[in-house]
Amino acid sequence: MLNAATALCLVLGGMAVTATPAAAQSSGHLGFSNKGWFLVKTCYKWQGSTTPDSCDDNKPIGTDWGVDIPADAQGARIEVSVHGHQIGDLDSPQITDLNRNYCYELNGYTWNPTITEKSC
Repeated sequence: MLNAATALCLVLGGMAVTATPAAAQSSGHLGFSNKGWFLVKTCYKWQGSTTPDSCDDNKPIGTDWGVDIPADAQGARIEVSVHGHQIGDLDSPQITDLNRNYCYELNGYTWNPTITEKSC
């Protein structure tokens, strides 16, 4: 059986990015596609924004989802978790500009998930 610690043991991200005040007037979009054999959880933590932090949980294979980056966000922390993953790591999504779109595809199995940036 999986416990809560192993269910969320894979965390991508943890990075904070900043945008200049002028850049904070427009926003981009984050998009995800689960092509892997696992459930995915994505959490969005907006820095300097009135938009509350949120998560999308239990996204199964074949699911696409996303979130708009709030126009007033000055930074973002994105966490992507694969439920049941017990070993290894994925590379963190590189969010460098809050004004553009970022799209990612998750592939593989619980024991070897991968994440790659793709065209939106």
